[in-house]
Amino acid sequence: MTNFRMPLAIAAAALTALTGCASSSGTQPSAAPSADPANQQRQNQAQLATCMKGKGFVYHPIVSLPELPEAVKQEMSGDYSAMRKYREKYGFGMAASIVYPNEGVGRMARKIGDGDGSDDPNAKVIAGLSKPQQEAYFKAMEACTLEMINKATGKKLKSTQEAAKAQSEMLEQIISREIDGDPKLVELTGAFADCLKSKGYRVTSRRPSQIVRSGEEPFLKELGEFGRQNPTADQARPMLRREIKAALDDLECGKEFYAVYRPKANEVYKRAQLMPGVGLTVMATK
Repeated sequence: MTNFRMPLAIAAAALTALTGCASSSGTQPSAAPSADPANQQRQNQAQLATCMKGKGFVYHPIVSLPELPEAVKQEMSGDYSAMRKYREKYGFGMAASIVYPNEGVGRMARKIGDGDGSDDPNAKVIAGLSKPQQEAYFKAMEACTLEMINKATGKKLKSTQEAAKAQSEMLEQIISREIDGDPKLVELTGAFADCLKSKGYRVTSRRPSQIVRSGEEPFLKELGEFGRQNPTADQARPMLRREIKAALDDLECGKEFYAVYRPKANEVYKRAQLMPGVGLTVMATK
């Protein structure tokens, strides 16, 4: 039997992303954000708490999502100096997860799972439950979230997997239209790709939304394989050194591209009411 667990600290993002992107027909994404995202989140969370109470569980409304570390926010801005400063120490943020586990900048630095995140006010509630009660809690969370999504969008989603797929599809449509369809970004992507190739890097796509992954993808794969070995910081440093070089080469080639792409991408995600790199996450345990 498989139980699907939704990280509680991002439960609101699931509903906000889907309702924020849905048109009146519930089938196409909208370019306009909701009038008051903060108020919408408060309403969603209040509904979620009421639903959970009705199922016999305590749920503390989460009125805001965790703040990104300042170094990450600066790196995401597209400012060359900020990006270079970040990459000189952290590379793409892969091996840095192991070398600097407490600095909150790496891809594995913030792990949100079975209610054990320090930013989640419901962590203690879940920790105090027995294993069967925890299973029931997460099932109730899934049911309540799906109920809210379906009511708000007019959809008839049956699982958090379906909700994640729907969210992903809507976001892909927005990215295709507003990022990959941007003439300036398309032009800059060509020069970016040519530069990377001249330095010996593999470029698998010339789409603006995809070329940003060219340099980091090999390290993401390596991190997945390396991370399973539970490496120490010292063991991860050689990978970090290689990653820093690749990240700096990537930045030099994409200097003009990132200055346009990063602000554009940030705005797209903001309008989609979706935190970059987070969204709706479903964890399956057998």
